[in-house]
Amino acid sequence: MKPRLLWWLGTALLLLAVHTDWNVPLAAWVFPIFLLRYARQVPVRRAILMVGLSLLIGQLFWLGVTGLLFVLSGLLAFTLLAVLQTTAFLADRLCADRAGPLRTLVFPVTLVAGEYLFTVITGFGDFGALGSTQSANLPLLQTASVTGVYGLTFVLAWFASVVNTGWAEGWPPVKRTVLVHACVLGLVFLAGGARLLFDAPTTQTVRVAGISPSAGADKASSEALERVGVKYWRAEEVSAADPAAVGAAFAPVTEDLVTRTRQQASAGAKIVVWPETHARVLERDQDALLKRVGAEAKQAGIHVELAYALYTKQAPHIRNVAVLVGPTGEVAWTYDKTRPTPMEPMTPGPGTVPTADSPYGRLATVICYDADFRDLTRQAADKETALLLVPANDWSGFGTLHAEKATFRAVENGYSLFRHSTHGNSTAVDDQGRILGHADYFRTDQQTLVADLPVQPRTQTVYSHVGDVFAWLCLAAAALCPLWTYTRGRTGKR
Repeated sequence: MKPRLLWWLGTALLLLAVHTDWNVPLAAWVFPIFLLRYARQVPVRRAILMVGLSLLIGQLFWLGVTGLLFVLSGLLAFTLLAVLQTTAFLADRLCADRAGPLRTLVFPVTLVAGEYLFTVITGFGDFGALGSTQSANLPLLQTASVTGVYGLTFVLAWFASVVNTGWAEGWPPVKRTVLVHACVLGLVFLAGGARLLFDAPTTQTVRVAGISPSAGADKASSEALERVGVKYWRAEEVSAADPAAVGAAFAPVTEDLVTRTRQQASAGAKIVVWPETHARVLERDQDALLKRVGAEAKQAGIHVELAYALYTKQAPHIRNVAVLVGPTGEVAWTYDKTRPTPMEPMTPGPGTVPTADSPYGRLATVICYDADFRDLTRQAADKETALLLVPANDWSGFGTLHAEKATFRAVENGYSLFRHSTHGNSTAVDDQGRILGHADYFRTDQQTLVADLPVQPRTQTVYSHVGDVFAWLCLAAAALCPLWTYTRGRTGKR
């Protein structure tokens, strides 16, 4: 196959693998094969340039569907990711042939190392991890309970490396390598299947309902804000405007959410979750809202996680908060988002994940983008959390991307997770990554997600205890790889 065709096939499959709306998980297994083959057939400089271009196109393609603001803020960071991923292909080209029986491991350890370095350097969470494309592959997904998402990246990259090596060298020289790889891959899937079968979630469940305001409430609030002459995303304008008029403009949404909270409580929900920042509250109105919801919670004997944008008089004039009100009517926690996105001009919270005991096990929360950061979600595991609540707010370009990433957090840490997203996809998953509920904001007039989630006792996972040890081992192996292959090369020449 001609090198040019290899590049085009690899790039096309890469786009299929990373696109947020019509991604094809199988493409993530295949596209590295063609790019590895291409990188070995052309001069090194051309390989670096064209493979890097392919990966950059993939990153920009993803960024292009998630919104212009994120493109502008993340362009340099994701260019770095493309560079780090290109290094893995370059390492395979320069080092694999000198690595002897370990030659097929050069690409996977270097790719994992690059993905992990990206998270450490940029603070963008685990975006770009190849393994995150496999959230629907339940047997393979269980690997995350030991290695985190990077174990899945390793499996996919190793498969591509073995296939490419067999393609280049033929069957006899790689027969043993292929058999070893097939056995290991089989054991990975067998272990994942065994975990699904023999470590099934507890039958103790709690009914959780995620609610969003209706389109009518949104429209009424938007029209009222237009009459006041302020934009809700300009916090300074909101804080400087007539508070009575602004509070009245915000009221249709909060009123709708309070009404729907009462309805879900009557229908049997024990926990009700509001979506991130869809409700907007002036600081002066916050106590009244909490007292009102507290009365509803006390009467129904439920927990309510309110999430809203809180407008203050102090710069930057806005907070992104989640407040849990318990069955006593009292506030159990007030949590400020730890990891605001680049589009959120607000002061980050202190980074401590709050917890609260309940009859259904220990509850905890983070907000939206926070769930992409493993240090935060592991805090919840360290505190014996049974159910993580994640109020969220996306937009249409994200598709299911954020929801799929949240699935990994549940499997890594061994708890159920309820992610309720306005302007996006809401999901309820158990600790093994099974989707127990799903709702798409854009396919309904009023988004409601109700799911019975298993809770208590929490599953203990290896990852929740050791964290990213696997990624660190790959990083160490990638750093030693040039020295190892150089030493073998010199020895071979003697």
